Amino acid sequence: MELNLKKEDRIMKLTKTMTLAGSLCMAMAFSSVANLAVAAEAKTAAANPVPADKVSLLGGHLAFNLKGYEMQPVPGGGPGNMYVSKAEKRVMLIGEDAIPVVARGASDADFINGMKSIKDKQKQASPDYTVISEKTENVKGLEVYHIEATDKMDGKNVQQATLLSAADNKFTVIQVISGSKDKTGHAAAVNNILAK
Repeated sequence: MELNLKKEDRIMKLTKTMTLAGSLCMAMAFSSVANLAVAAEAKTAAANPVPADKVSLLGGHLAFNLKGYEMQPVPGGGPGNMYVSKAEKRVMLIGEDAIPVVARGASDADFINGMKSIKDKQKQASPDYTVISEKTENVKGLEVYHIEATDKMDGKNVQQATLLSAADNKFTVIQVISGSKDKTGHAAAVNNILAK
């Protein structure tokens, strides 16, 4: 019983620490949806876009190629990077941060379990956010929690995947935002990250 309480206490401390520290995933959940929609439509160009080819996260445990994407800062100065494909009218928000010291005694699975509340934060930020599916995927031995949802951004319907994972005392949050009509392209972009 005491062991279970300690585990629950660790998860509670983790959640409080992440909220108080303004963690990466929460900032990404609250990113300006209007700005993201504009970027997805490729109506604006970055001052100095940087072509993005390879992304490596969590010490190389999660790595994938991004052909045709340009790296830009996250709107509003949020953490991580934004990757924009003008041709595909798709935006990816990709961030990585250190797991708070208070949470390092827990397993990666416990940490990800505490992070699942991101979907509740996104629902609070956007009442149109609706979860379609949730599952845990295995990417070359790495567990990745995968949420698929629909939302409305700047008055337009979008589909959004959120991918959460942790390894080597780091965690990553990836959001893939696509137009609602491009289901095939959206699935291909997510599958590319998941090495499918």
